[in-house]
Amino acid sequence: MSNTGRLFSTIVLGVSLLPSLVFADLDANVSTGKKLLAEGDALADKGNTTEAVVLYKRAFEQLLPGMRKLPFKHEVKRDVTNREDMSAMLIKEIDAEMTPAEFRANELGMKVLGLLPRNFNLKEAMVKVYSEEIAAFYDTKTKTMHLIKEPAAKAEKPPTFLERLLGKTTGFDKDENKTVIAHELTHALADQNFDLDKMQSAIKRDDDRDLALSALIEGEATLTMFGAQMEDWSGKEAPQMPAAGLDRVFSLMMPFMPLAGGASLREAPVVLSETMIFPYLRGLVFCAHLTNEGGWAALSLAYKRPPLSTEQILHPEKYLDQPDPPTAIDLGKLEAGAGWNELGRNVVGEMQLGILLRRHGGKKAAAGWDGDRFAVFEGPDDRLGLVWFSTWDTEEDAREFERGYADFQKTKVAAEVDGATDAVRKLSKDAIPRIERRGHDVVVVEGFAPDTTGTLVEAAFRATKTEMTYATPAKDESK
Repeated sequence: MSNTGRLFSTIVLGVSLLPSLVFADLDANVSTGKKLLAEGDALADKGNTTEAVVLYKRAFEQLLPGMRKLPFKHEVKRDVTNREDMSAMLIKEIDAEMTPAEFRANELGMKVLGLLPRNFNLKEAMVKVYSEEIAAFYDTKTKTMHLIKEPAAKAEKPPTFLERLLGKTTGFDKDENKTVIAHELTHALADQNFDLDKMQSAIKRDDDRDLALSALIEGEATLTMFGAQMEDWSGKEAPQMPAAGLDRVFSLMMPFMPLAGGASLREAPVVLSETMIFPYLRGLVFCAHLTNEGGWAALSLAYKRPPLSTEQILHPEKYLDQPDPPTAIDLGKLEAGAGWNELGRNVVGEMQLGILLRRHGGKKAAAGWDGDRFAVFEGPDDRLGLVWFSTWDTEEDAREFERGYADFQKTKVAAEVDGATDAVRKLSKDAIPRIERRGHDVVVVEGFAPDTTGTLVEAAFRATKTEMTYATPAKDESK
């Protein structure tokens, strides 16, 4: 799920120390950085765009430390990737991040939950969307900032009406390139100071927690990017951008954001497009809440104690003033019977629950989430099975989810049966989905024969619940 989004959310090499980047000489660094930006603009005006980009990078290596109050420890490696080579690079990145079996388990998990249609090719769609939308990315493994070079025909293509409104012009856009470089170098700065790859690797098999970390990473880079656009080289203005105002604006914008993208993003399922956009918009609002209260220091502290769930991103008070860590769920051993194979386990979380139940209670049905864990199974005749345990803040929250998911499941099952083969249609009728609530806990089991369903419901209700902490280890509790 969000593991797929993480592949490109923070995609920094230690080559040589940059001794000039010290806060004691902030004025000199700002002066040098501004001079490099001006020289880059002059080169761009003459058509020397490659040289201009090099100077922009050198400029922000001087300017960002003073703004963000963090030092670069090493020079950042840079590479240029042709847009037409993006598909092959993205496939390589996906395969390096997850084995084919892990990716397939993620994909089938989204399908059995109802977040994706059964016949949807997730990898193909991801590659199309990201190949089209990515302007640059920073790779935490190779410590390299990759800038994307457009084909000549596309670079000279007249901008659309929307792009004109946003300030885009034909050809090389100086401001756009500076914005992108500031954003990606912020990732490099965070990586050198907090080791992003280590942070991400520590939370595999919890896509909700991973998406929350991505929101911190992308929200910080977006806030710093805005600071660069304002030329806030002292770092005093950007941290005070009012979080409440940003929240109102982005809440209105969120449904329309995919329409501003390319064809692949517009056509993508909602869970893919909104999971891609979420870290930038909601992450920015979350980071603004932090900096409004404690400046850049609060943001640096958040890297040492990152948000544990998308619930904390959506409701910053549950991270700040009224901490509400999620509950980690251990489903233990689940016996699905002969012919069934467990593929993997993961977490949905409040953000994606809101998408899943958008027409069946939406945010209200997802609110009050306190933790969940699901296991996806594959059985005879291409059948998928689901065992899903969730726990909620109150019994009323659990009831809201129970009602919302029951309504959603009616439409999901009807669609699956109508579009299935005769064999699967018969099996689906025999495998009655079951939703059961006991106090604050709700168990969903579907896809199995009635006897197996009852056994799995009881097994799921024996799940172990533990309040999550930063020391909570990631483990495969299915073994």
